[in-house]
Amino acid sequence: MSVWELASILSKFLIYAGLLSAIGGGLMVMSCRQQPALVILIGRFYLMPALLTGLLATCVFFLVQIGSVNQRGLSGMFDPLIGSILVETEIGSALRWRLGGFMLALICLVAVNWPGYPLRHNGVQRVCVALTVLAAACLMVSVAVQGHSSAVSWLAQTLVGLHVLAIGAWAGALVPLSLMVHHSRALQVEPLYVADQLRQFGTYAAGMLLVMVASGLSLFWLLTDGFATLLSTLYGQLFLVKVLTVAAMMALGALHKFRWVPRVRHAAESTPDDETALKVLGRSIRVETVLAVVVLMITASMTTITGPSAG
Repeated sequence: MSVWELASILSKFLIYAGLLSAIGGGLMVMSCRQQPALVILIGRFYLMPALLTGLLATCVFFLVQIGSVNQRGLSGMFDPLIGSILVETEIGSALRWRLGGFMLALICLVAVNWPGYPLRHNGVQRVCVALTVLAAACLMVSVAVQGHSSAVSWLAQTLVGLHVLAIGAWAGALVPLSLMVHHSRALQVEPLYVADQLRQFGTYAAGMLLVMVASGLSLFWLLTDGFATLLSTLYGQLFLVKVLTVAAMMALGALHKFRWVPRVRHAAESTPDDETALKVLGRSIRVETVLAVVVLMITASMTTITGPSAG
């Protein structure tokens, strides 16, 4: 693996992390908008760093592509001629969509961090919802216009967009959920409110998981010669590891939904001071988050060092 490939993988990983954070974090901010302290915590300690990192990684990725073509070391990353050529390709198109998506998401954060918490007003909420939807759409398109799917068909590009939306709404919300569980007492958030948010997340996450699995498997079928390539190609092997990791995440999610969230709600209704179930759930969500990081790293590797047609 060359230095340029390694740099591409790392920058893609950070882009993907920022992308999922924008989608899932944005959903959680709007869902918890009636809890200013919680929203500010999510915005300042999760969304803001993730979006800024994604924005920076987007620029670094473009420079890495220039350097990879130039092959003149670090100075080659700033070659204006090659940059002007690449900006007219699908790499440049993805760059523009990503920059637009991250900027729209950052603008939405103004309502979170502005003095007086303007997000409490209905008009501001509607604007933020619109900005969040536009940001998510831009980021979905940025993935669809670049990569293996862009060379296949519009159907493959649509499936990629849906896949990104689904995994973003699920995995991108894990850190905000963890922050809510861990800091709920310090922020004076009612235990019943936390339980309701966890239940609500479990309900919509189930639908997102169906979309994610269906779009992911369909996309693999379209891009390859079928599931026979799962063991015979590097791309298939990485995909199989990714599927197994996602399956582990889904198993944890099912455990949360059917065991620990009901226990959290029962404790909130009967013994509000008992945080045993909440602490166990918080640790489990953090494990699920680590697995999501593994999935992102595998995805970044799959789209960099190999491809559907690679043996």
